[in-house]
Amino acid sequence: MRLALSAVLALSAAASAAIPMEASKTVKAPTPSQAVAALISHQPPKGWQVEEYANGGGADPVVAFVDGLDRIAVRVFGAPGSGYKNPASFLSGPAASTMGRKPEKVGSVTAAGRQLALYRRGFPINLGDPHSPSGPASLGREVFCILPASGGRFIVLSYARESPAPDMDQRGEKAWGAFLRTVKLAGRKT
Repeated sequence: MRLALSAVLALSAAASAAIPMEASKTVKAPTPSQAVAALISHQPPKGWQVEEYANGGGADPVVAFVDGLDRIAVRVFGAPGSGYKNPASFLSGPAASTMGRKPEKVGSVTAAGRQLALYRRGFPINLGDPHSPSGPASLGREVFCILPASGGRFIVLSYARESPAPDMDQRGEKAWGAFLRTVKLAGRKT
């Protein structure tokens, strides 16, 4: 039985190796930075580290800028295969909630020349010894807005602080405000 299975696997591997791959048919998916840049332009905060990755099998690109406990992120949703098809599904999903509670609307911000609703949510952070019993979860905080983009896509611009304590110098909040002023939709002058 094992011999037959080995033979089948060897034959299928040989058959797939024998199929020539044409270079002209190889399509390389854009990096998360390239996918974001196709929709918006922005100026990253100076000195912050860049992280990029994609969720949803590549359908939801993320570019984030990190400085210590502060994080500014650009997340794109709404493509085929996306975890969120539209802003309403995002607002009712776990990425916008505080442990199942809807996000709190806390005002508005301007990005890409548009006035956008500003939301706040909390998210659990790991503090202390994970092996000892503790009280309620410590929460970091995130504020975010949703910017509609072309082709049914939408962009979530967010600032998060991974600490229950506020930053007394407000360095992260200032970087977030400066970042929002640089955001422009691709192909549009604002």
